[in-house]
Amino acid sequence: MKSKRVEVLFDPKEYRTLEEKAQTEGRSVGSMIREAVAIYVVSPSEREKQEALEWIFAGEDDLGSWEELKDIIQRGPAEEMMEIERDLEADRR
Repeated sequence: MKSKRVEVLFDPKEYRTLEEKAQTEGRSVGSMIREAVAIYVVSPSEREKQEALEWIFAGEDDLGSWEELKDIIQRGPAEEMMEIERDLEADRR
């Protein structure tokens, strides 16, 4: 449930562009701004992306087969994290 409010001031031309895009997509301006913030906050930084690539190309860990990797990518990070947590919990037992 959303409970925090923020006031953001836009240049009138920018806001008109946002309104037009929102209307075209059948969305509210607020939902577009929330999505943009989520992408900005959640997306990994360029440094994090570079570190991840270096880790992958270092080949020090078994990443599994291509089919396993595709399955992980398709499931998405949330499901993958839940599976990792389940595996860790099982290992603790």
